[in-house]
Amino acid sequence: MSGTTLVVAGVFVRGGRLLLARRPPGRPWAGLWEFPGGKVENGETPEDALVREWREEIDVTPVGLSPFHFSATAGVAPADSSRHVTLLFFEVNGISGDPRAVTVDAVRWCTAAEAKLLPMPPADAPALSRLLERAAGDRAFADTESDEGRDLVRALASRSPFIEDSESLSSRRALAFRKPRADGAGTVSGILVATPDGSARAYRNVCPHVPIPLDRGGEPLMTEEGFLACRNHGALFAVEDGFCVAGPCAGESLEPLAVEPRGKGWAVAGGRR
Repeated sequence: MSGTTLVVAGVFVRGGRLLLARRPPGRPWAGLWEFPGGKVENGETPEDALVREWREEIDVTPVGLSPFHFSATAGVAPADSSRHVTLLFFEVNGISGDPRAVTVDAVRWCTAAEAKLLPMPPADAPALSRLLERAAGDRAFADTESDEGRDLVRALASRSPFIEDSESLSSRRALAFRKPRADGAGTVSGILVATPDGSARAYRNVCPHVPIPLDRGGEPLMTEEGFLACRNHGALFAVEDGFCVAGPCAGESLEPLAVEPRGKGWAVAGGRR
């Protein structure tokens, strides 16, 4: 049996502000602010564990992980010296998603001056001290987010079934996307449209009249009457079923694509989470 419990945590700074999470009630060090993370499970690498923990705790996927700091302490709770804990800190170069409290009590972005004032578990303090040494005064931490990290986030998004910006579909009304097919056979181009009942439908971005995209390099066009319009020759399609009600392909229909709710937005149905 291992003589230590291996725990991982992530260090992410964007725009000079550090991402921290508050430990929930009923847990050791409840109410204290920490670098998000958790225990490495059997069969996991530390990097895999950090990705899983951030998805579970704050609903984001960290990318571009590199070692930052490590510390060791006896005990996982105040006045507890029965277990030895090794804490591995990773610098995070990018995140996919917007942090929100899921299994933690709260999340916050804080300046260097704010971070100094927050109560924090003793095992996290050395990593914060190292960050403060690199900070520009009391206000701005040095960013860990990087161009490489942003590239990794974009690459991750292209492989994900989640349709970017679909959270704002109700205001945008129509959104073009390209996503992996659910069967893994290449990609599919589609248009996601808001329906009058507050739901959404998706169709292949191919006109039935001529096999070219409806948007032809521009944004999908929704008319004031609520029809999806082809930019090429003005055909109008009902958003509820993709049926062409006017234009050279009248009586034909757009090919439907299955989508499903995912968080606050929409994803291609059957795709890996």
